[in-house]
Amino acid sequence: MGETSNSKTAAMAQAETVEANSIFPMDDSKSNLELDQNSDESDEKIEICSFYLEGKCRFGESCFNFHPEGPMLPTQEKIKSNKKQGKKKPTEKPEITKKPPLKTAGDVRKRIQWDSDLPAEYFTVGYLDRIDGIVEKPFNAFTWEHLALVDIDDLAIPQHRIQYFKYKGTKVWDKNKRLDNVYGSAGNKYTITEIMKQVDEELRVKASTFDPDDDSDDEDMFVLDSGGGGRIAELSYEDHVKEKDRATHFLCIRVQNNDLARAVHNVQLKVIENDDSLRNCIMPTEILHITLAMVHCHSPESIIAVTSLMNELEPQLKRLVGEDLESNLERSITAKGLSTFGARVLYTQLDVPASFNIAARIIFESLQHLDDVTCTNHFDFVPHMTLLKVNRIATRERHSKYINSCLYSDYIHDEFGKIKFDNIHFCFIDDKRGDDGFYVTCKRINF
Repeated sequence: MGETSNSKTAAMAQAETVEANSIFPMDDSKSNLELDQNSDESDEKIEICSFYLEGKCRFGESCFNFHPEGPMLPTQEKIKSNKKQGKKKPTEKPEITKKPPLKTAGDVRKRIQWDSDLPAEYFTVGYLDRIDGIVEKPFNAFTWEHLALVDIDDLAIPQHRIQYFKYKGTKVWDKNKRLDNVYGSAGNKYTITEIMKQVDEELRVKASTFDPDDDSDDEDMFVLDSGGGGRIAELSYEDHVKEKDRATHFLCIRVQNNDLARAVHNVQLKVIENDDSLRNCIMPTEILHITLAMVHCHSPESIIAVTSLMNELEPQLKRLVGEDLESNLERSITAKGLSTFGARVLYTQLDVPASFNIAARIIFESLQHLDDVTCTNHFDFVPHMTLLKVNRIATRERHSKYINSCLYSDYIHDEFGKIKFDNIHFCFIDDKRGDDGFYVTCKRINF
């Protein structure tokens, strides 16, 4: 009985299922689509932790965002370790050799002061002035004591303003160019004594190949070469020198040392004793001088302009040469030895202090700014004192324009004396002489 009722119940349930399927047929594809849509909607609602995907989530299971299941993602520490392992070893940079330290301006200054082999009177200092820029002054013009001890009238500068040192116009130490020929700290192989000998030799060679300007002899057969450089060009007898090309005036230092004048006069006598045709070529001792500049003044107004210029430069030049003391080497010019310009001009060689070169440069540059005034010589000339110059008349008589070296060979290495740099004369080139026997002077400065 019981079995009969159970079978009836199962049969009824099966019948209901068949009836439902007949009324609402099932579509497998539709059911699958609905499942997919439901799953997509659920995915959109769930926010996946982006830090977990990168292995950087520090909340772990406590994170509010979804951590999807799957293979274990690398942690932050593992990523860092992988990055460290992945780094390439830096390539070894080539070693840069450090430049040796340059000796300071103070070191150079001390050596010039205390080294007897370095004559301070031939050195100049280039320093940075706050107003005028780079300024050159003789080494001996400075007071090298501590700045707190110097007087208001003393020329003193701090060490850091010194830019360079020069020996006879050639730089031997330069801060900006890392040049050090004094100590050799920049790596050069030369010593200062070798550099000084080299500079002296260059000046000697330059003097032997240099021709002087027409410094005061209107009867001379030489005039300035149009090519400049302070050189002279020989004129044939048929050539006529244009007046505009001739210097009309010159600036010079008058030689007033009587002992020196007698010494050089002995040389002149020796020359004319062996060659009397040169008698009219000697320079009278009354007009011995050292030329600083040659000028052509085109009008009387230009002569006044040069005179006014000398008045303006007088205080500056006085400060340049310093006080009139026996110990002041900036005022002392040494006349030592004989040489010639092209075997046509016999002159005494001069050892000039730094103040001489600076003064010559100041005068030359100042003259160039004057109207109707032409500076007919180049600044870079050889300082000299002429003793004898072969003129046109003597050349005709002798049939030669050259001086035989045998005439003065006994005096080539003699020292004739000192010349004081204590004056500058602005003179007129003419045969006429003043009351004192010197050239007619338009303006003179006495230090």
